[in-house]
Amino acid sequence: MEASLNEESGLFVYPHQVDAGVCKRIIGLAGNEWEASEVESDLGSDVLDTSLRRSEVFWTREEWLIALIWSYMDAYNEVSGLSYDIRSVEPIQLTKYGKGGFYDFHVDGFGSKKWEVGGSVRKLSMTIQLSEDYEGGKFQVARLRGGQKEVDTMDKSIGTVILFPSVLEHRVLPVTSGVRYSLVAWFSGPAFR
Repeated sequence: MEASLNEESGLFVYPHQVDAGVCKRIIGLAGNEWEASEVESDLGSDVLDTSLRRSEVFWTREEWLIALIWSYMDAYNEVSGLSYDIRSVEPIQLTKYGKGGFYDFHVDGFGSKKWEVGGSVRKLSMTIQLSEDYEGGKFQVARLRGGQKEVDTMDKSIGTVILFPSVLEHRVLPVTSGVRYSLVAWFSGPAFR
């Protein structure tokens, strides 16, 4: 299957793009240093809230990994025609969802000055499927169409790269067996005008 772009939502899916060996190497970066994941509270601070999210995370800034994901962001900018002004990528998050792990609907950013940090806002989000030996744990993206929320379920094949504007609502359904691993990255730049 080739890459596909949903022109209405800006959702870009590229199945089986990252080699399984590279996915295993990425997971290995975390070793045994996983920590409980948090969510942003209404006050802007990060808090543990297992009613919204249950997973573990590891943060990295490996240069080879940044180079890998940056190439997909560049391709997205070209294929989508959006040409976002991207200047940085935040620390990369590796996420581990064990049995019962999930992340309820949320957005990663709004691209406006309201969400500006250090002169930069999140514009583009990426996830890469690092494993596929699990049940449940579907990654879904929601969009409004005619005033109704529609939910698209993404390909869970190992190595699948998914990019989308950070304003799209998305979630990970509960894992029912096995362990789901994914990479998550956020690309930032000056606020939209």
